[in-house]
Amino acid sequence: IPDDAEISTFGKEAKIALRSDWTPPNSDVSYPSGSLLTTSMGKVMANDWSDVTVLFQPTPTKSLQSTTTTKDYVILSVLEDVRTTLVLWKYEEGKYSLQPSLSNAVNIGEGLDFSNVNRDSAKDNRVFLWRDGYLMPDTMELVDDVGQLSDLSSSTTPLKSKPSMFQSDGLCVEQNFVSSKDGTKIPYFIIRPKDMEFNGQNPTLVDAYGGFEISMLPAYAAASGAAWLEKGYVKVYANIRGGGEYGPAWHQAALKKYRYKCYEDMEAVAQDLIDRKITSPEKMACIGGSNGGLMVGNLITRPISSKLFGAAVCQVPLLDMKVYSHLLAGASWQAEYGNPDDPEEWKYLRNHSPYHLLRHDNLGISEENEEESKIKNEDWTCPKVLFTTSTRDDRVHPGHARKMVRALLEEAQPTGKAPQVHYWENTEGGHGGAADNKQRAHMWALTYSMLEQTLTGGSKK
Repeated sequence: IPDDAEISTFGKEAKIALRSDWTPPNSDVSYPSGSLLTTSMGKVMANDWSDVTVLFQPTPTKSLQSTTTTKDYVILSVLEDVRTTLVLWKYEEGKYSLQPSLSNAVNIGEGLDFSNVNRDSAKDNRVFLWRDGYLMPDTMELVDDVGQLSDLSSSTTPLKSKPSMFQSDGLCVEQNFVSSKDGTKIPYFIIRPKDMEFNGQNPTLVDAYGGFEISMLPAYAAASGAAWLEKGYVKVYANIRGGGEYGPAWHQAALKKYRYKCYEDMEAVAQDLIDRKITSPEKMACIGGSNGGLMVGNLITRPISSKLFGAAVCQVPLLDMKVYSHLLAGASWQAEYGNPDDPEEWKYLRNHSPYHLLRHDNLGISEENEEESKIKNEDWTCPKVLFTTSTRDDRVHPGHARKMVRALLEEAQPTGKAPQVHYWENTEGGHGGAADNKQRAHMWALTYSMLEQTLTGGSKK
């Protein structure tokens, strides 16, 4: 079994989730990365792969998101173009049988998952069903027998639901696709007013992450709903490469020297929003935190994307990729980004290190061991930007944000290259940027106030 595979059990059966392509010993069958295989544990121990059942095999549009087991069933939550579908297998008398597909497909912008009712999942076939979505608060329902789950509306018993935190009646969710620079189709969700005018004047906030195989899936966000959507503005979630929306391959497509792919994806999404007349550069902002902060740092310093966004919010960011691996938890991320101490890997890391793009490519300041530097992007100007961080962040050092802000204020702003730079550092809160709900509310109030004033010239109460 490959070292990067994940193995679990289901009764006497072994379940093997592959993260890389695999051809078992003495077999002429190859299984692609992202597959879920099963066979008896006895045969696994005997290295006998003659009786393997494929519970899931990925396609260009499908990936396995999660697996839940009960006494007699294996429930697969599958993402198909970032929309949840369900696959149900029944295990009986040593054989798996695929059950009929459920009716009432999950709506665009909504998601669901399952969890076990009992500590021992093999006790019975009951499960909890959890639903939420961009416009749907979290709900919890009971399924008495997953084998009798014929549809998603009449076969469950509602148990509990969180209250709605913003008015969503006049809003809708859409999903669009756009071709990135290399032709890869990039999906993104738009939450907007149903009666929105397509005039290019709608304040729009684009959110993304693009790293560590973390998927940006539909989820209820009360803060953005109350502070942004309820005012008639637009929110976009971009499912760029580096995440897990299409399985391990989607993540691996933006690793190390290919990191720039996820920034090209964001540029494609932004341009598509402009082409559809949803918004315009002066009305559009990007936001991201942690690895997403690295993304925002690149977007405000790259020659193309810095012209596509009028504003940006960069939260607890990685920005100086020359030193990141020597600060706090940075050394553990070298498989994602690369090793800056290796001259060959630094060559490509340098190309997506926002601190170096800012000072050397955009401002012409000489790098270490460089006698003279020349400005590469003469017409670059930084979008209006807010940086947030925490003194006590134990994962991404606040020094990343501090030195970037210093460079913008002391080196870029005097030459007119950084018209508006804001900075907020909380003394508490760790990597989340806030230690409690009061601090969290303050941080998000600053964020949305800055965005609203920047993109609209004022604020709606």
